[in-house]
Formats: sequence, C-alpha cells, structure tokens
Amino acid sequence: MTRIVIIHFSPVEYYPPLQNLVNVLSESRPAARVDVFTTSGINNMLANFKSRHPNIRIIRFGKSGKGIYKALRIYYYALFNLRCLLSLVINRPSKILYYETLSSFPAYFYKRFFNKKIEIYIHYHEYTAPAEYRNGMRLTKLFHKHEHWLYPHAKWVSHTNEFRMQMFIRDIAPVRINQPKILANYPPKAWLKESLANRSIPVKIVYIGSLSMDTMYTREFTKWVVAQNGKVTWDIYSFNITNEAKVFLETLNSEFIYLKDGINYNELPGILKLYDVGVLLYTGHILNYVFNAPNKLFEYLVCGLDVWYPEAMQGCKKYDSTEAWPKVLSLDFKDLDNYDLNKLMERTKTTPRFINFNCEDEFSDLIKTIVE
Repeated sequence: MTRIVIIHFSPVEYYPPLQNLVNVLSESRPAARVDVFTTSGINNMLANFKSRHPNIRIIRFGKSGKGIYKALRIYYYALFNLRCLLSLVINRPSKILYYETLSSFPAYFYKRFFNKKIEIYIHYHEYTAPAEYRNGMRLTKLFHKHEHWLYPHAKWVSHTNEFRMQMFIRDIAPVRINQPKILANYPPKAWLKESLANRSIPVKIVYIGSLSMDTMYTREFTKWVVAQNGKVTWDIYSFNITNEAKVFLETLNSEFIYLKDGINYNELPGILKLYDVGVLLYTGHILNYVFNAPNKLFEYLVCGLDVWYPEAMQGCKKYDSTEAWPKVLSLDFKDLDNYDLNKLMERTKTTPRFINFNCEDEFSDLIKTIVE
C-alpha cells in the first residue's frame, strides 16, 4: 500500500485547494493511505474538514492563527514540527507532500538525515518574494534556507501559475528544480453550471473571502455600488474582515450592500448560483497579488458568473473574455464611474462559452505521480 503524508501547517479548513486534493485522492485512489498533518484554528468558525473516506486521516498537532500569545505560538511551532518528524520516523511513509515553507522542516530533516530515498513533493499556495523572506518571520527565513537543499532533490515543485513559477525560479538561482509544475486552484467538476443568457436589474454582485481597506478596492467599489442607486446590489460573505472594513460598511448602512457571515466551501455552489457577477478586489500591493489568478476567479466562472477584476491583477489577464460569456473583464477600479453597466452586462452581441476548470483533471498528473 502506498503511504502518503501531506504536511500543511495552517488549518485545512481555510485552504479549499487542499480539501479538493484530499477528496480527489480518496475517491480516485482508495487503496492509498494518506495522513494529513495540520493544526487546529483559533476560534474557527468553519466546520472542521473531514475526509469522506476512511483511507484519509486528518491529524492535528497544536493550533495556529492570529491571536495566539508569542510564547504559546513558539510552543505550537515546536510541537507541530517535532510531532510531524517523529511520525515520519516511526511510520516511514512512501511519499511526502508539503505546502508552503512553514511546513517544510519535517520533510527536509527526514529526507536529509533519515531517509534519503523518500520522494518529496512541494506546492506553494502563494508566491513569497525574497524581500518578504528576509523581512518576515525568522522561522520561515530559516526553513527557506533549508528548502534550497531540498529543491534539487524534490520529485515535484509547483506553483499556481506560470508567472509565479518564473519568479520563483529566478529567486532561487543558481539552485535548480527538476521539471517545474503548474497546479492551478480549480473547484470540483460538480460545481459546473451554465451561465444565464439574460441578466436583469438589479444586477446581483457577490464577493467571497477576506476583506480589508488597505490592500483592496473596498472603498472604491462600495462608492460605485451606492452611486448606481439600486441598479446593482452587492453581497459580501467573509469570515476574515478587518475591523476597519467592518466599521466602514456598517457605518455606511447602504440598502444595496449586505455584509454576511462567511460560508463553508462546500456550500459555495448553492450560494453563487444566486448571483450575476463575482468581483475580485486586490490592489496588487505585493507581487503575490499582482501575479494572482485566485480561487475565486475559477469558482465564480464555473458557477456561471461574470468576473470583474482590477487591472493590477495581471495573473487574471489570460482569462479575459469580452466577447463570450461568462465574461472576465479587467476594470479600472479607481475610475469605475466611466463604465456603462448595460455594456458590462451586455449579452446580445456575444455568445456563450463552455467553462471546464476542474480540480479532478488538474490534479491528475500529481496524483498519478505521487501514487503510482
């Protein structure tokens, strides 16, 4: 039996791509034994993720998240890494897949000092620039130095898009990796829904995810929605909203903008089908968000929604579609008043298109490699 360990320091509940991989692995390779090492969240409002199959175990070592005192946080970092390493030594898995630098140390230490033949697979949800490593948490900086030894010995190293992979390869030079891979964040096939030909007033707009005032066009988009005077409504679903953004929206008290509680990932298709347009709001304050095609882009599209995103998000441009719908439109969020809502939503001169971004197909190469 193939025994696989997945190491993901942050709680699984906040990372739908990992949830999707676990589900696809369990359904397509039921003979494989998979242990997922992760942590529990602090005051987690999301339901704990549980695998649908007995061959997958979610094992939690400690806690993570904002609001933990420094001394306790250090304890949880030590607990997680030592417990992961001890489990690897005792159980001797066939393969290890880890996500992000913060999860790398047990895989590095085990391969270098206990089992040089173990196959290591690495994936990054985000791109971290060299300056962010230098100026960020010391533990991450230390772990990343050890990753440079791991990269040439890894069986698989992937990022979510070509832009991020190109920057990553440049950053780690002269260290090289074998056959860099791209693993995009697509939702399951079951989410697929045809886009509607007709759109009516008011246009129903939705935003799903974290919300802030300083790194997102929250203020600008809010102003535009209010100025439409009922031609559009905007619903926001968020577990992670800054206090500044929450106070801003509540003080505004607009009848056209509704701030709602966040929702679990598996509930998204039922919610998104109620809307016409999904928006992305990142200002692109760091390269990670400039070269970003986020989960929400594909989740909106496969559920039949048009997508509006800021021009700064260059990672989305390859998905632009102005002639076929569901549309993907790059807008100047600093000057939204110059756009005609009717033209943005126009369907008569355009044609429908088939959307088939799905995680089952996207994961096929990784699963084939890691299992077989």
